[in-house]
This record gives sequence, C-alpha cells and structure tokens, in this order.
Amino acid sequence: MTGLPRGKGRGAILRRWLLAGLAPSALEAQAVFVDGPTTQPLPSITPALQVRAVGLGPGPIQYTVQIATVADYSALVLDSTFTATDTALTVQVTRPLPSEATVYWRVLARGALGAQATSVNSGARVVPPWLTLVSPNSPAGNAFDIRRPLFVWRSARVTPAAGSWRYDLEVLGAGRPELGVTSLRDTTYRPATDLQANTSYRWNVRASLGNGESVRVASVGSFVITDPPLPTTTLLYQNFPNPFPSAASFVTCFWFVVGAPGARVALDVLDLRGNLVKNIVPGSDGVSRFDAGRYGRGAAGSASNCDNRFVWDGTGTDGRTVAPGVYLARFRADGGAPTFRRIVFRGR
Repeated sequence: MTGLPRGKGRGAILRRWLLAGLAPSALEAQAVFVDGPTTQPLPSITPALQVRAVGLGPGPIQYTVQIATVADYSALVLDSTFTATDTALTVQVTRPLPSEATVYWRVLARGALGAQATSVNSGARVVPPWLTLVSPNSPAGNAFDIRRPLFVWRSARVTPAAGSWRYDLEVLGAGRPELGVTSLRDTTYRPATDLQANTSYRWNVRASLGNGESVRVASVGSFVITDPPLPTTTLLYQNFPNPFPSAASFVTCFWFVVGAPGARVALDVLDLRGNLVKNIVPGSDGVSRFDAGRYGRGAAGSASNCDNRFVWDGTGTDGRTVAPGVYLARFRADGGAPTFRRIVFRGR
C-alpha cells in the first residue's frame, strides 16, 4: 500500500513530483486510511466513514469507496468515485446496505500526480435488519383479551439523506386481508376498529424509504383475540390514583365489575360523616342499570386508563371544589350491602 510503483511508472510519477517541487523523502509515504463503526451489528444501515489520505501530493484527490459482501470485493454493493481537495473527510453512505448482510469496505485513492494507495480491508461488519416486528410476534403465538391490540415494530437508523421511513401495515385473517393502513410514520399502531374474537390472525409491515428502497417482514407466529369470561361477582376496585391529584392525573378513577345482567348500580362519594358529596353513578347520562361486564377502563387506543364517566374531580354536587381530606366511595348493586373504598383528596 505504501511506496511508488516500480519501473517506468515510478519514474514518471517521480518526475511529476519533482516538477511540483516536492522533496524525494515525501515519495515513500503514500497511504489512505478509512475508519468506520466497529459495533456489531452496525448502528445504521447507512454508516459514515472517516477517510484520511497521506502523501498523495498536491491538488485534488480521487477517492473510490467500495463496499462488498465478500472479502475479495468480487460482489460490490457500493462502488462510488468522487474528487475532493481535502485529505481528511467524512464519507456518508446514502444507499442502504443490504439487510442483515456481512459487508466489508475499503477506499482507493489517487493523487493528481498519479500516486495511489488502497486502505486496509475493514474486516467483516454485520448490517442490522432494516425492519423487526416486536409485538405480537411470538413463534408460539399470542393471545389478547382486547379487540384492538397494539402492534409494535422497529426499523434501523438511516441517514436523512436516504429519506425517512414510512410503513404499511396489513393484518390477515385466514389468509385474507382484514385490516390495512398505509403511510404510517410511527412504529406503533392500534386499530381504529375491533378485530373479531376467536379468530387467528397474522400481520406484516412494509417499510419504505424516500429513495424507493423497501422491505416487507411478516410475523413469525399468529395471534388470536379471545373473549374474556364475564365476571361472576359484582365489586368495586380501589380507586386510582389515590391520593389524588397526582402528577399524572387531576381526577381519580373508579373501576368496577358487574356479575348479574341488568344490575342496578349506585356509586357515590361521601364525606366521613356520611353526607353525599357527589353522585358518580348514575351520572349525567342517567344510566344506572348495567349488563354483566367490566366498567371504568379507558377505551382501547386511548391515552387514558379511565372511562371519564366514572371519575371524581374533587368537586361536590354544586360544582365547587371540596376541602382536602379523606372521603369514601360507596358502591351498591341491586340494593345489596354497600362496599366502601377510602379516597384521599389532596385539594387544589
């Protein structure tokens, strides 16, 4: 890699260097070095390489960057030549390297007066997968008791020069498309409509870049939506957050389950003397009879764990904020014995 070629070629280069006023001692120091990421796998599918040329003479230098999938460079995936006056520069790869391939890189450099050098082979580097499905993606299959499960995937880092990722998601039931959404930017998606219970599904995502490069990955296993069994008892859970307000919520949330179809439910907030502070159920909608099921949970896909029909904001029936202190939630169903839960209101 160092030194000038022997024979007539060496003499011609030597004469050009001498005419350029360079000292003969500089003629034995031609070299080009290239440094890139050393982590395995690479942190990006479009890595940046640091190139440094030594002793290639005055004037512009021609650089050829080569990346191959074999160590003898007989299978090139990148072969790009450009000219620069700098002897130290960053070369940003903008064409994504093949997903999960083993690659090698080197730089060939030629000075304006004919001196040339080739960098040392980088050694094997592994390209990360362009796209990985995270959940649901168990080989043994996944089961959900909600009709709108959250789909999660991740994609490899890429330089902005290659464009940004866009995703198309497809859900298949019995081999037929059941759900499709295109041009997603995020790497999570929760369906806007319910999937069918007791049905086996598979899903896939296509990730595309602005330059037209794309990859599609399918789940390794299936998932199924199951109908959770209806509750057999009627009860009120402890409200949360408690105490409240908290850093995450200005209200406290009530969850309860109803075991008897058509049960008449009442949920009130009392002070410690037993005086009514606020009616939660029935609320403004007047509903007091409930089918067997679970209540108080936020809707699938929402950012909250609470159904806003079953919360208390620390106000009384007159709309005024009550004094800080301890209060009681009283829950009754079909005139049975009441259940009480302790509420701590911090005030506002």
